[in-house]
Amino acid sequence: MRWHRKKADKNFEAEAEAEAEAEAGAEVEAASSIAEVAPTAESVPLPAGDLVVRPSYELAKRGRESRGSLLSGVVGAIVEAWDEVRINRTRVLLSLIGIGVAVCALATVVGAGTVFGQAQTEEYERNSGRPATLAAYPPFLDSGLETVDTATFVNHMEKVIDRYQVSHATPRFRGSATVQLANGTQFAAVQGVSATYGVMHRVQLGSGRWLTEADEQRLAPVIVINDGFYDELGRPDLRTHPTVVLEADTTTTAVIVGVFAPAPYESGLNLSMLAEPFRTLVGTEASQQGDLSYELWVPVEQVDQLQEIMVRDVAGDFGEGWQANVNRSDYLAWGGPSPLEPLQWVIGGIAGLILLLGALGLINISLVTVKYRVREIGVRRAFGATASRVFFAVMMESVVATVAAGVLGVALAIAIVQNPAVQDLIAPGVQDLPPFPLSAALIALGASAAVGALAGLMPALVAVKVKVIDAIRY
Repeated sequence: MRWHRKKADKNFEAEAEAEAEAEAGAEVEAASSIAEVAPTAESVPLPAGDLVVRPSYELAKRGRESRGSLLSGVVGAIVEAWDEVRINRTRVLLSLIGIGVAVCALATVVGAGTVFGQAQTEEYERNSGRPATLAAYPPFLDSGLETVDTATFVNHMEKVIDRYQVSHATPRFRGSATVQLANGTQFAAVQGVSATYGVMHRVQLGSGRWLTEADEQRLAPVIVINDGFYDELGRPDLRTHPTVVLEADTTTTAVIVGVFAPAPYESGLNLSMLAEPFRTLVGTEASQQGDLSYELWVPVEQVDQLQEIMVRDVAGDFGEGWQANVNRSDYLAWGGPSPLEPLQWVIGGIAGLILLLGALGLINISLVTVKYRVREIGVRRAFGATASRVFFAVMMESVVATVAAGVLGVALAIAIVQNPAVQDLIAPGVQDLPPFPLSAALIALGASAAVGALAGLMPALVAVKVKVIDAIRY
């Protein structure tokens, strides 16, 4: 019995040693296989079709997204927002109508303000000339008791105009004459100018035509009278070439070729004629009475230089002791802010108030809309949508909707402002109607996008704070 027990113990020990050797061999084989699979710095990348085991540190690395993927994400968010707008169009219709009307009002006010500003600018230019207008008066001695006679001053200014190639210049003679009318003799204010005066002062006619250079060759001088003068004559048909007798130093019969447009506060009889017939009619008293000047319309950037040159030319042509009298006479001569600046501030304030009212309405409707979409937002979060994606989607839905409404509002504003009936109501008689300002369209679209972002910010923040479990149970 004892021998058999020792034999059994020896067999057991042998089997245990064999099992230990087998396990050690398996571990060696596994280690060698892992060493073959593990990546080294000298290893060559395997083909894409082979399946390999990647270590965890490589799987944790994230590559930088390309610009194409970022752009596609933005475009996808915009398309998604547009789909939400179409699906929920009944819910957002009132807000879109409100913001569209506000944008239309904003663009209309800015566009109409541009047209009205042009009308005011032209009115200033009729009174004082276009920028920049230089007014030159006859030179005088230091004592101030003597001035240059009319003929000498006219010859001097004609040389200056020709020397510096001023394309638009006109003399301005002022005087008076008596007029023989059906109810007796009346005095009329007479102005002698050149044909370019009509362009420089934007002369507005009610009927007929303005003076031309060809009229200098006519034996009978032609005149343009004001509307009150026309009423005194009984408003005859200009096609019949009505005439009137004028008397000053000489007596002449003038032909009426045009009538000025009615002015709000005009009084008395006024007429304009060419400078040479005026000198024949009134004589040389104009320069002695200080009623003679020349006006030159020059580029704004050259007005200061030309003014200095004209002052220097007076000293060279007339000698020592003679003082030049040259100054700028247009409405921008005094510098400082533009006369239209108060109007621009008023228009901007009205437009801002209109837009603010539209934004408040849109914010209220957007907040109510998000409350009805709590369950939808929770489901999206449950399926993996990140907080930033939900925030961006809710905000873009508001922005896309307001921009679409803004485009329609701008189109309607263009149709309103460019309507001839509206333009005649805002600015009757404007010669250079401006196109619809691009700045008004850009301001309106930018404002609509800003309002959409502002209106979508609060709902987007509310949507991000929604808890997934509570939203699904909502």
